[in-house]
Amino acid sequence: MILKKLREILKQNKLDYLLINTTDEFLVEYNELSNCARYFVTGFSGSTGDVLLSQNTVYQFVDGRYHEQADKEVDHKTTQVVKLQIGQSFLNEMVEKIENGTSIGIVSKKISLNFYKILKLKLSKKNCKIVTLDYDPVSTIQQLKGSDSNEKIKQISIDIAGISADEKFKKISKKLKKDEAYFDSNLENVAYLTNCRQYKTPFSSTFKAKTLIKKEKALIFTDEKIDIKIGENFEILPLDKFKTEIKSIKNIYFNPQTINYYDFKLIKSKAQESTKDYLKEMKAIKNDSEINHFKNNFERTDVVVKKAFELIQIKNNLSELDLSDAVEKEFLKNGAKQLSFKTILAAGENSSIIHYSHPDKNVKIKNGDFVLLDCGGHYEGGYSTDITRTFVKGKATDLQKKVYTTVLKMFLNAYHYKVTNKTTGYTLDKIARKIHKQSGLDDFNFNHGLGHGVGISVHENPPTISCSIMGKRVLKPNMVFTIEPGLYKIGFGGVRLENTVYISNENNQLKIKSLSHVPFQEEAIDYSLLTQQEQKWLKDWQDGKC
Repeated sequence: MILKKLREILKQNKLDYLLINTTDEFLVEYNELSNCARYFVTGFSGSTGDVLLSQNTVYQFVDGRYHEQADKEVDHKTTQVVKLQIGQSFLNEMVEKIENGTSIGIVSKKISLNFYKILKLKLSKKNCKIVTLDYDPVSTIQQLKGSDSNEKIKQISIDIAGISADEKFKKISKKLKKDEAYFDSNLENVAYLTNCRQYKTPFSSTFKAKTLIKKEKALIFTDEKIDIKIGENFEILPLDKFKTEIKSIKNIYFNPQTINYYDFKLIKSKAQESTKDYLKEMKAIKNDSEINHFKNNFERTDVVVKKAFELIQIKNNLSELDLSDAVEKEFLKNGAKQLSFKTILAAGENSSIIHYSHPDKNVKIKNGDFVLLDCGGHYEGGYSTDITRTFVKGKATDLQKKVYTTVLKMFLNAYHYKVTNKTTGYTLDKIARKIHKQSGLDDFNFNHGLGHGVGISVHENPPTISCSIMGKRVLKPNMVFTIEPGLYKIGFGGVRLENTVYISNENNQLKIKSLSHVPFQEEAIDYSLLTQQEQKWLKDWQDGKC
């Protein structure tokens, strides 16, 4: 029914295609399904993956994390899953599907300016027309609504943040002239600037707001309940006051990757593209207080993972859903405000689904099963934790040991790489892929990057630990990120081993250090596949010396 109505809208607007987005007007990564237009069109529930709709086709684009999941969730009678491979760009592949001389509708509030500019350039070569819509056609058919609660916005202590909101403001305002301002609508950036958190939206510690940083003060535009004083240099206004406030400003600096196209159109006559994303760059380098808070958070997260392993081994007739629920309860018991992302809990063959997010009460964990647990929490500081362990219930087979040990080798070699001031995420990713290539496990895929930055959001950029262009940025001291190699095979299962780490700098010596210290499962390790150096690294890890 929804496809029929959307195609009627296409016809009414003389459109050949419509881009249907996963995100909202703040371009969030993890949009709630109740607020996700894409979900209501195809039924795919992954965190990313947009849709291209025409009168005859529905293309659901997904990256390597979601190939298997999308196949299971969409109706293949109406929808074609386009499986992006490592290095493939969604935008490029979408343009390939669009025929010459046609028109495509895009929702101006749900794409970034950067996306719009690249799309316009590519489609101009095909003589195609872009029609911007200032409303979402899906919302005229299906109500899109996020969480609503009385959860108040609170400010975290200086002991956790390490630096006050006023100090952060001054670092940016000193770069501005009297008639200039810096605009940012990235929710993690606004939360970082203000040191404020809210736990209203599942898996997010941010609040819906935009900021306009002027020379003399920072304006925070939000409709959320906020009855605290952020700082001496902050003023809180309703979201609809943004249009009024920009009138008196001559130049407004912005980042084209985080501003949506609708907001850009509002400031277009005053817009000045910034050479830097100031808040993103600031929050990527954690201070010592933040690092210490991360350490404390992971001590509590490690307790949760160890408890899950214990349950797997001693409990019989335990289902995926039983264990997933137990993990969430354990996080809350150990001080978490909420989960930092939906727990991935997959048993047996389901462990090959990289982001398996629907633990099933009917899937029981049996002896000999791989059980993949990827979990994390938000504690009092609103920073995310993220860890993955794959366990075997009972005895492991020779093949299970080979796969597990190969992934372990990938982790150990990336983790112990001798970091210099030129080391990039690309460097670490390449090390892991080389070990996979040499393993002989060619029928197992590694369809995701080696890792990602971690901060207020569980996926933070920079840094990026992958073979993409973004992965070629240098890793700097106090950057926090994951190392999470994995190998997966449909019908067999998969293994992922993930630790969140940071770059330490002691006596001018750079080193990767782990924030988590959960041991690896001895039953799943084949020591004959490890070199002497790898065995020493592993012993140090198991003895708590890493």
